[in-house]
Amino acid sequence: MPIRRKRLSLQKRIVVLMTAVSVGMISTMMIFDTYSLNQSIKEAYVSQISGMTIAINGRYEESRSVTDVQQIFDYIRYKNPHVLDMKLYNKEGFILAASNRTEIGKQLRAADVMIPYQDHTIVDRVPMAAHDRPVVRLTAPLQEDGSVVGAVEVFFDATEEQVLLEKRTKLILVVGISIAIILSILIWLILRSIVIRPLGKLREAANVVKQGGELPKLQMASSPEIEEVADAFNGMVANLDERYQQLQQALTTLEVAKDQLVQSEKMSALGGLVAGVSHEINTPIGIGVTAITYLDDRTKHFTEMFQQGKMKKSDLEQFLAVTHETNTMVLTNLERASALIRSFKQISVDQSVEIKRTIELKDYLDGIVASLRPALKKTHLRMDIICDEAIQLYTYPGAISQIMTNLVMNSLNHAYAPNEEGTLTMRVRDLGAHIEIAYSDDGKGMTQEVLDHIFDPFFTTSRGSGGTGLGMNIVYNVVTQSLNGMIHCYSTRGQGSLFSITIPKEEEALL
Repeated sequence: MPIRRKRLSLQKRIVVLMTAVSVGMISTMMIFDTYSLNQSIKEAYVSQISGMTIAINGRYEESRSVTDVQQIFDYIRYKNPHVLDMKLYNKEGFILAASNRTEIGKQLRAADVMIPYQDHTIVDRVPMAAHDRPVVRLTAPLQEDGSVVGAVEVFFDATEEQVLLEKRTKLILVVGISIAIILSILIWLILRSIVIRPLGKLREAANVVKQGGELPKLQMASSPEIEEVADAFNGMVANLDERYQQLQQALTTLEVAKDQLVQSEKMSALGGLVAGVSHEINTPIGIGVTAITYLDDRTKHFTEMFQQGKMKKSDLEQFLAVTHETNTMVLTNLERASALIRSFKQISVDQSVEIKRTIELKDYLDGIVASLRPALKKTHLRMDIICDEAIQLYTYPGAISQIMTNLVMNSLNHAYAPNEEGTLTMRVRDLGAHIEIAYSDDGKGMTQEVLDHIFDPFFTTSRGSGGTGLGMNIVYNVVTQSLNGMIHCYSTRGQGSLFSITIPKEEEALL
C-alpha cells in the first residue's frame, strides 16, 4: 500500500513562502548594506592614503631624500595611531624607507611586490594569520617626474571598522528577523481571517451535504473571491437537491419497470412451460385415443360375430389379448400424462406462489428437468442429475425451479451452436447446514468481459434476438435475497461454464 505523504496546509505554505521571501529580501539588504559600508570604508582608506602619497611624492620629488620620507612616515604614525606600518620601495622591491628602520635596504619577495598603475590605489586585507588583528593594506604608486618608480604601502589597523561592520550586520539581522516574524504573524492572522476560516466553513458545509443533511444558505462576509465561491456552492447545493429529486423519481420509475420486466420474464418462462407441457401431454393422450379407437373398432367387430353366432374360441382369445394390450397401453400413457400434469401443476404453483415447504430435492429436480424436456428434445444435449435421494430441503420450491430453469435455458440459448452435442450437469453436495448445487455445461464458455457482468441487470449478449438481460440477474437476486445463499460463476472461453450455488438447509417449523 503506498504511503500517503503529509502535505502542508495552504495557510502554512503561504506563511512559509512569505517568510522565505522576507528572509531573502533581508539577506539581499544585508549583502547590499555590507557591500556599501565596505565601499565607504575603502573610499575612506583611499582618501587617507591619497593625502599621504601626495605629501610623500611631493617631498620625494623635491629633495630626492629618503630621510625626508622617513620623517613623514614618523609624523604620520604619530598623528594617526591606526597606521601600523609604512614602506616605500622601488620596482625591484628594495625598501627605500620604512617606519621599521631595520627593514630599510632589504628586498621584498617577488610575490609581495605590487606596483600600482598611475593614480590607482590597491586596497586588500592582510590574512589574520600574519597579525593578531584585522589589518588593511593600501598600496599607492610612487611617482617621479610623472612616472611610476615604486610604491608606498600603508598598513592600517581595521579593528574599529570591523567592529562597526559586525555591529551593523547584527543590527540589520535582528531587525530583519523581527520584521520577518512580525510579518509572518500578520500574514497568518490575515489568512486565518479571510481565507482559512471561510474555507473551513465551506468544508463543514460540504460534509453536511455529503451526509445528506439539509444545509441553510451559506453566507460569508469575506473577500469578493470567497463570496463568489460561497455563491457558487449555494448554487451547486440547490442544483444537487433538484438533481437528487430527479434521480429519486427516475430510480422509482426504474424499479417499477424492473419489477414489471421481472414479472414479464416469469410469465414468459411459465408460458413456455405451459406450451412445452401441452406439447408433451399430446403424445400420451394421442396414443391413448388411438388405442381406445382401435379397441372400440375391435369390440364392434367382436359383437357382430357374437350376434351372428360365428364367434369361435380363437376369436375370443384374440379379442381378450387385444383388450389387455390396449388397456395396458392406455393406462401407461394416461399415467404418463397424469405425471406430467402433476409435475407441471406443482412447478407452476411454486413459481406463482412463494410458500416454503419441504421437498425431496432429487425428485423435485427431476420434475424441473421433465418440464424442460420439450426444449431439450429440440437439441442434442444430455441432462444429468447427480443428487442423493435422501437430501431434503425446507425452502421456496419456486425459487429452486426458477433458478434451475433460467440456468438451463441460458445454456441452451448461449452455450452451444445449433445441433451441437453436449452435457448439462446438476451436481448436489450435502455440506451439513448447507447444500451446494453445481450446475455446469461443456459449451463455449464466456470471455472475461462477459463473466464480469454476468449478473448485472439488463446485460445480455443477444439483445438483437430478444434477450432482456434479466435472466441471470433474477437468478442472482433469488439466490442471495430469497434463499439467503451465495452464487459464483466460473468460466473459461472454450471450456464451458460452472455456477456454484450454496444455500442453507432449514428445519421445517413445528406447528
